[in-house]
Amino acid sequence: MDSIADTELEIGKAIRQARIRKGLTLDDTAARANLSPTAVRSLELGRGSTLSTMLKVLSVIGETRLFTEWIESSRKFSPVAQFRETQKKAAYPQRVGRKRSGTRDSMEA
Repeated sequence: MDSIADTELEIGKAIRQARIRKGLTLDDTAARANLSPTAVRSLELGRGSTLSTMLKVLSVIGETRLFTEWIESSRKFSPVAQFRETQKKAAYPQRVGRKRSGTRDSMEA
């Protein structure tokens, strides 16, 4: 997995598929979990949801095992390594020096 955003998308997709397999609509799931449909939709689209929202939805759809599977798979994920990778991508290119006029080399010529 490349990033946290990718992980959120993967989790949301899995939750949506499980909900549909159980024959639950988004509105039914939201009502049973005591959440707004927007909160459930955001979770399924990977748009950053709370842990509480995720656990409520997983409980309603009867898929709490997915949470433990994600925890196990996330042990390979390092937030520090992810941060360093984003810093590398955001780093500016190395500056290239230029000759300056009035330097010793140009005065000798």
